[in-house]
Amino acid sequence: MNKPAVSVAPPAPVSVQGQPGTAQSVAPEIPANVLARVGGWTISVEEFNDRLKALKEAVPDFDTTSLDAKKLVLETLVRQQLLVQEAEKIGLAGQKDIQAAVDEFRRTLVVQEVVKNIVRDINVSDEEAQAFYEQQKNVLVEPAQWHVREIVVDSQLKANELSVQLLQGGDFAEIAKQNSVGETAAQGGDLGTIAELPFPEMESALVPLKPGELSGVFKGPKGYYIVKLEEKKGGAPIPFEQIKKEIVDNQLMQKQQQAILAHVEKLKGQTPVEVKEDLLSAQ
Repeated sequence: MNKPAVSVAPPAPVSVQGQPGTAQSVAPEIPANVLARVGGWTISVEEFNDRLKALKEAVPDFDTTSLDAKKLVLETLVRQQLLVQEAEKIGLAGQKDIQAAVDEFRRTLVVQEVVKNIVRDINVSDEEAQAFYEQQKNVLVEPAQWHVREIVVDSQLKANELSVQLLQGGDFAEIAKQNSVGETAAQGGDLGTIAELPFPEMESALVPLKPGELSGVFKGPKGYYIVKLEEKKGGAPIPFEQIKKEIVDNQLMQKQQQAILAHVEKLKGQTPVEVKEDLLSAQ
């Protein structure tokens, strides 16, 4: 007896991305070192780690070691790439202003790399830092604080009379209360402890004084003054080791700037440069 013929149906189309009946080619598997892929764009583990390093340098407080932080950064990159691909698809990426911004960013990166090459071997030795410190020791001092009393009167004659009384042992605070026309009279002329002296003439009068000494009579903004230095704190040279890093950083920046300027001048001598400055005034 002949067996009945068996009807074999053709294979059904493969369902891809939730679309039954649509046959599509399956994308190749992501390479082992690729962390993510968006369309034709990929980012490798090494590239992602470089992004994390740059992010840490820009935002030191951001914890780039936690898994949640890494997921957040990766998700941000994926979203950005989706939007970039959309912009390219609809033609936004080719707009003039966007191309100009891309070109400017590229120029900035290139210049940064050239500058790195120029300054790569520049450094500041301990001897150079020490020499700078010795030259500038007089200005590298701790901030001074002054405890000062003042007497302010309208005439030089009156000021001279009060100066004699003070030199004869008169109490500065009492004489200030009775005679000063300054705002501090009620406090016995006490300006308190101040970090900045109110005007240059007072500074000139106080600098030579030791605690407890009086100044001579001098002219100021509100009349004639006599001041007494009650106490002075600070003003001593800052120890070299305490300020060494700031000196090295400052000197290094200056040396780097000089090297860059010198290199640019050298390039000017090798490359024709033409500038029409008269056109600037026409803008």
